[in-house]
Amino acid sequence: MKFLLIFFAWFFIVEELMSAQQLTLAERYEFAVKDAAIVKENSISDQLWIISPNNIDLVWNKDKTQLLVVSWISRADFDQYLNNKTILESDYKVFTLWVTAVPQIRKFCNKINNLSVSEMELRLKQYLGLPHDHSADLFVEMWVTPDSLFRPCVDNEIIDNQCQVSIPEGFLETEYGKYFQHLYFDSFRSQKIAWTGLGYTYDWGNADSKVGASEFILKPGSSYQINVEQRTRKYCSNKL
Repeated sequence: MKFLLIFFAWFFIVEELMSAQQLTLAERYEFAVKDAAIVKENSISDQLWIISPNNIDLVWNKDKTQLLVVSWISRADFDQYLNNKTILESDYKVFTLWVTAVPQIRKFCNKINNLSVSEMELRLKQYLGLPHDHSADLFVEMWVTPDSLFRPCVDNEIIDNQCQVSIPEGFLETEYGKYFQHLYFDSFRSQKIAWTGLGYTYDWGNADSKVGASEFILKPGSSYQINVEQRTRKYCSNKL
């Protein structure tokens, strides 16, 4: 009897996995959105990138007052919100800039550089927790100060390697707490984006781990200096 129960359990697991493999991209992403919406203790990652001069993986200027970050956006958004400017839009409801620390994306790009442009763009969208039909074709690197960055999670400091799940008492009444609610309800759940709220992107293209890149937000009204802007294929061809 015990053997039969194990057999049937295994059978249904295999059947479920086979069904998941046959899902369309839209259906797979819908599953990712639903999964990301439920924040669990076992979803916490302790491998988030730390923003500190002591982190030798980061790219700093000579006096280590600024570091390189990168955002993958559309040419239209670049022209409207970033190009020929040095100050970010001050209203986060108008434009919010999500970034990762250089060279995390470059490292990932080097692993998928053998793919076609369309395959590469899809894999990047998966890695960054974006829907398959998301519009992005330009990588923009910029110099920013560490204090202009924060992690989009309950505890938003950038000097540790993980985010907490529990919400402190009174958090939702704070200015940042209200902003966090806006991110969660208005920007993401209404638009059905797979946002973890745990400091990393939801990688819906990796069967082994959903932990993608460590993500940050550039504070509204922050100063920045563009280092380079390149099309996806060219940026991903850059050697480390």
